[in-house]
Amino acid sequence: MYGAFWCSHCYEQKVTFGEKAMKTFPYVECFPSGWKEGEQMDRACKDAKVRAFPTWVINGKSVEGELSLNAIQDILDGRAEKEAAAAQEALRAVMSGEGF
Repeated sequence: MYGAFWCSHCYEQKVTFGEKAMKTFPYVECFPSGWKEGEQMDRACKDAKVRAFPTWVINGKSVEGELSLNAIQDILDGRAEKEAAAAQEALRAVMSGEGF
């Protein structure tokens, strides 16, 4: 997870995982020197093309925003992609008139 010390959503994600888990959690602080006007994001965050906090990279895909543990598990298991594909197929059917 890529985050910023001032981000309330990043803080909530850390609380969700717990202090013990966060000690070994793959977390990248995007502003390790603090923030002041003109401060640049850490190189790792720039390279990952972080645009919002928190940003997750799971199975090679970037996901922005606060996620529940269930949502993270769904992404890890590939369920989120399958559900999105099914929803897109249903929408295509409705739009083409096949769904009526």
